[in-house]
Amino acid sequence: MTTNLGTLFVTERKQTTQAKPVLVLGAGGHARVLIDVLMAQGREIFGLVAPQVSDAPEFDGLPHFKADDDVLNFAPDAIELVNAVGSLPQASALRERLFTRFSNLGYVFATVIAPSAVVSRFAQLEQGVQILPGAIVNGCSIGANTIINSGAIIEHDVQVGAQCHVAPGAVVCGDVRLAERVHVGAGATIIQGLQIRTEAVIGAGSVVTRDVPEKAIHYPAKAFVKKDADQA
Repeated sequence: MTTNLGTLFVTERKQTTQAKPVLVLGAGGHARVLIDVLMAQGREIFGLVAPQVSDAPEFDGLPHFKADDDVLNFAPDAIELVNAVGSLPQASALRERLFTRFSNLGYVFATVIAPSAVVSRFAQLEQGVQILPGAIVNGCSIGANTIINSGAIIEHDVQVGAQCHVAPGAVVCGDVRLAERVHVGAGATIIQGLQIRTEAVIGAGSVVTRDVPEKAIHYPAKAFVKKDADQA
């Protein structure tokens, strides 16, 4: 399912009264950010699904379901799911597994866009995309279950595959292609027109100036402090 914001765009992207209630899968730091966004949108949250829940203020008062199978107590057409399991480099299997399992059972994962994010009306967003506070997404396409984290920038004509994570403050310049399961670390920059292949990892702070092969890791340049000449 693809969302074209050209047909659904509304001022400040406020949720309509027809929006279904949501179940949030996960109860970690990523879940806290998403719940804050959902509350700002006025979404009804039926509860959290996670083995344990902390005493974080975002979780206060929300019903707690301990097992993934508890989702099955809700009809697929009665709710939407929010995948609040985070995604780390080469460690996103649980997030993808939850998305695949419940999608195959007919459940729909909500596309979550923070009110402070700037998203082009021409952006193409697949099911379950999450665009967090301060992100900028221009006319591009973003695959299913992908996270565009706080303050990240996705420029024009970029194609982001499914199951990706563009971490806080990263910049993906125009006409870049990210294949599936790519992780772009915090503060990284990918210059225009490059190809980042499946399951590649772009290290935090990297400046990428050439294509990155499948499953490769792009490390940032090593930082150093040069002593004053008088102290050498």
